[in-house]
Amino acid sequence: MHISKLHILNFRNFRNQKFIFQPGVNTLIGENGSGKSNVLFALRLLLDNNLPINASKLLETDFNRGIRRWQGHWIIISIDFDNLDTSEGASLLAHNLEHIEGSVSTGTYTFYFRPNKKYRKKLYDLTMDEHKDPNKLDAILNEITINDYEGVFYLRAKANFSEESVYKEIVGDFENIIFPNPEDEKKDIQGYPAANLFLVRSEISCTYIKALRDVMSELRKNKQSPLLSLLRGSAKNILVDDSKNISDKVTDLNKTISGLPEIMQLAERVRNTLNSTIGFTYAPNVSIQSELPEDINKLFQALTLWVGDGENDNHLGKLDDLSLGGANLIYITLKLLEYEYKQPTEEKAAHFLLIEEPEAHIHTHIQKTLFDNYRFQNTQVITTTHSTHISSANKIHSVNILCKEPNETLVSQPSNGLTPEECLRIERYLDATRSTLLFAKGVILVEGDAELVLIPTLFKKVFGLSLDEIGVSIINMNSTVFEHISNLFHDDRIRRNCAIITDHDQSLIPLPIEKSKDNDQERKARNSAEKGQERKDKLDAYCVGNRWVEAFYAKHTFEIDFVLNNNDIEVRRTLNKIYKQKKAIEGSKNLLKSKNPIDVGVETLRLADSVVGKGWFALILAEEITYQSYIPKYILDAIAFATGHIGYKHFEKMIKYRIENEIGREEYEKFKEKLEAIPLGDRDLELLKSLSNDILESDDDLYLFMEKYEENQKCLKD
Repeated sequence: MHISKLHILNFRNFRNQKFIFQPGVNTLIGENGSGKSNVLFALRLLLDNNLPINASKLLETDFNRGIRRWQGHWIIISIDFDNLDTSEGASLLAHNLEHIEGSVSTGTYTFYFRPNKKYRKKLYDLTMDEHKDPNKLDAILNEITINDYEGVFYLRAKANFSEESVYKEIVGDFENIIFPNPEDEKKDIQGYPAANLFLVRSEISCTYIKALRDVMSELRKNKQSPLLSLLRGSAKNILVDDSKNISDKVTDLNKTISGLPEIMQLAERVRNTLNSTIGFTYAPNVSIQSELPEDINKLFQALTLWVGDGENDNHLGKLDDLSLGGANLIYITLKLLEYEYKQPTEEKAAHFLLIEEPEAHIHTHIQKTLFDNYRFQNTQVITTTHSTHISSANKIHSVNILCKEPNETLVSQPSNGLTPEECLRIERYLDATRSTLLFAKGVILVEGDAELVLIPTLFKKVFGLSLDEIGVSIINMNSTVFEHISNLFHDDRIRRNCAIITDHDQSLIPLPIEKSKDNDQERKARNSAEKGQERKDKLDAYCVGNRWVEAFYAKHTFEIDFVLNNNDIEVRRTLNKIYKQKKAIEGSKNLLKSKNPIDVGVETLRLADSVVGKGWFALILAEEITYQSYIPKYILDAIAFATGHIGYKHFEKMIKYRIENEIGREEYEKFKEKLEAIPLGDRDLELLKSLSNDILESDDDLYLFMEKYEENQKCLKD
């Protein structure tokens, strides 16, 4: 028995989202504030007996902010199960009671947070009113407070909560004032009230390991300490004779301590002082006794871990001496061990292990090892993470990606619609570096090392913002086969923009009309051009119909297009780092100063290809990039496509940077003064451009970037 789906409606970050889970280990990944912890809490509401009884009494703030007004709406959290067994609790969940005899064994378990029956009846009565006055609806909704809501659990719901029509049928249509009769619930859709919730919960084991903000504090807690929980379990295994022997020794020790002359003398002094100050009539009789606990369970509270950092560290000390990473590992280990102790003693239909951000303070190698070793029999693990190391170790079909949007979070399943072979290729490719694309707001796939090094450097130096700062990951494909990874970006999978940057490889040198007349250099250039055109045709066809993926091309190659975009000075500055002989430097410099673009382009490509290699050349060239460098138009267009999520504040920061560096501090202060005189709500891109028209050149890279960005935004609206 395992969770196959989770539907969340109107709860915190989630307006109406579906999660897909697999048996074994599952991962929830997403940026801060995307709602990963809220997903675990939603699961715990239905599964975890350790939550307080009043946990299902939610607050106004638990409703999704995208709802115009929360009154009257429902929060719905529904879990779908697969592979139910024959236990009584599982049978209560089952859609088909004959699943025991071999039919498909599925079931559901649903939590509704809804207005109480009194107000649902009022809404239904309004439905029956032929006038259906919206003012009367507002009056009813205005009466409802959070205290008028109830949390209820249902079994065997068959509703597809992703469908808006289903929500309207169960909850109501607010626009048309149509609400269901609470006396006539559609049990075939919304399920049956869980009359025996205890029986369902008794068949399920749920262990939650929370994110550790203060590891030491958690380990020191007497009542909630995972060590004490394990010790209590061990105490049950101590034989009665052993337990009595220990208790007797403690009793003797208490007597010995209490009988020490110094203790008895102190007790006598206390009694004498009481007698002399209060008098014999009112003075209480006192003694001093040792009270070491004689109960074995209480004695265990005195036990603590002594630890050292690593197997080669022979020194053992208190927890306070341990590193944060070591303390986190100790805590997780104790919680996993506590979970293992439960399994053999609890015959359950299912075991669920919920782990929040296990990577805190843990070394990268340990993160991957820890993840790989999450393996428990008859257990489904669901873990949240920010770690690229953990995400790169997981199976794509077991990942849910949480994408933060205004007022809600969208959930994507990157394997949706892909074949097992396609998923396997992606999993092999996603090392810790490349798996950042799963966390990004926009992605750029590039052909090789040169683009990987220089594009982020160009953007940072020219605009003053890093690609990381605007949430864009640039991924080196080390080839021109982009489709395997770009397949992830689709309406059915990850709904993020993915720009592909590659070379068209058209010949810089003129080619004869007839192939037969090509010399060796021309033949090589022609072959590259033909392959480049084939690649472009294939990529263009691949991108058709997918709004999330678009390809952008250097006319020739990245190095040639870069240098011919008025960046020959930057290339010339690298020569002293490439050559030691003055003759070689001067010879190359003369070619790069040539008025003939063919000479300039061919020489740049020679330096990159033959002299130092493209990767090293890019590293050397990156040191020479400044705010005066130019970004090739196709790269600007690609970044604009990948950054559809950025807004006014980003452009304001970029334009201030451009003015301060290109023009100077004085003009920057004037621009800033004019801008700050305008209310924040009235500022937009058009205003930025109008204020800076007389300051920056009309062909400034930032204007070109903004034009492409605005063009993309207009296309999205259309």
